Amino acid sequence: LFSRCVSGTRVVAPGKRQDVGGVVFDGFGASHDNYPVPYFTAAAALGTTREDVDRFCVQLTKTFKDIRKKIAKAKADNTAKAVSANVADADA
Repeated sequence: LFSRCVSGTRVVAPGKRQDVGGVVFDGFGASHDNYPVPYFTAAAALGTTREDVDRFCVQLTKTFKDIRKKIAKAKADNTAKAVSANVADADA
């Protein structure tokens, strides 16, 4: 996201465990030890305008679209490779 000018974000994954100075934190980064789903946070500074938030939302939407396209392409590529491998095995 940072490379797309979206800063102040971080992902919180369930089950993350972190040792900080010998103290173990379950659910590290979340506000609850057993939060059930992953989520991300976004920070805003004092002075952030409505236009800033709108730009953030536009960039975030574009980023999600790009990621979905890349995931779909990777799945299609993997499917094509698997089919090719099955055909090659059948021909052998």
